[in-house]
Amino acid sequence: MKTKAPTLRQFLDQFPTEDACLEHLMRIRFGDRHDCSKCGRSAHFYRVKARKVYSCEYCGNQVAPMAETPFERTRTPLRDWFHVMFLFSTTRNGVAAKEVQRQLGVTYKTAWRMCHEIRKYMGEVDGDAPMGGPGKHVEIDETFIGGFRSPKSVVLGMVERGGDVMTHVVPNQRRATLTPIIDANVIPGGAVHTDELRS
Repeated sequence: MKTKAPTLRQFLDQFPTEDACLEHLMRIRFGDRHDCSKCGRSAHFYRVKARKVYSCEYCGNQVAPMAETPFERTRTPLRDWFHVMFLFSTTRNGVAAKEVQRQLGVTYKTAWRMCHEIRKYMGEVDGDAPMGGPGKHVEIDETFIGGFRSPKSVVLGMVERGGDVMTHVVPNQRRATLTPIIDANVIPGGAVHTDELRS
């Protein structure tokens, strides 16, 4: 079933303050409880007053939810970042830096950087990382896709069982075409399952 995108009102209700955005980021990245890297215990981490870090309930070890994210070392409020991410997730035709500049009242340079960092991160998350490897199973097949009046395209599909899916439009079904794509995207050591196509 297709999930309905949130409305602007729902977004504003969910993230009314800077603290709400930071709390959401903390729970999305680390969960309500996680193993502390210092004491090794499964702990709840509490917000340190007036700082953007959380502290282990047992040993006081601190984690920073903004570290190693596009928000690290930024002076732009998290709420503005969340607003731009909302625009990216609800706009069909992309988000222009000029529109972000207009909506947030920031400089064009800041708006461009925000859009650039979000696009870069989306590419890392949704990009085609290699699949397979020892103990993994990858299923590979190809199909023809096309309409009644247009020529059909060959699409190569690869899926790791219980994992990611990857597709490539390829010019043909020949071994010389398919094998290099498979070699570049499937880590050796696992099992590859295909049909009886000779290539």
